[in-house]
Amino acid sequence: MMADFGFKFHHLGLAVPRADEAVTFLSGLGYALGERVFDPAQNVNLMLSRHPHMPAVEIIWPGNGPGPIDKYVARRPSGIVYHVCFETADRQASLAAIAAANLNPICVAEPLPAVLFAGRAVSFYAVVGMGLIEILE
Repeated sequence: MMADFGFKFHHLGLAVPRADEAVTFLSGLGYALGERVFDPAQNVNLMLSRHPHMPAVEIIWPGNGPGPIDKYVARRPSGIVYHVCFETADRQASLAAIAAANLNPICVAEPLPAVLFAGRAVSFYAVVGMGLIEILE
């Protein structure tokens, strides 16, 4: 049975210890690099990069002090794609559809306004068979 989760793909999340090498690599692939921003609610630095023919990539690197990507960067200092972001018009309906498919979404981070996305709410869920997803409302 096919389920409709009400999602549209938005970007891949790449955790790195610092942005320089990721910027160089993505630039070499022809990505347009967005503005570097700091999100104090998550204590991370962010940059969204876009390409006309490839998926968007959000570069995430640590702020000062503890943050949500520390464990990923410690385990994979060369960088790791650790989440997939999906947009939805109705987060609760999307989560209900995922749960109805027996994929057990577990909230990892409650919705917060995201600096990178003009204050739109983002939340994170661990989903069986997918790993960590970000939901952009």
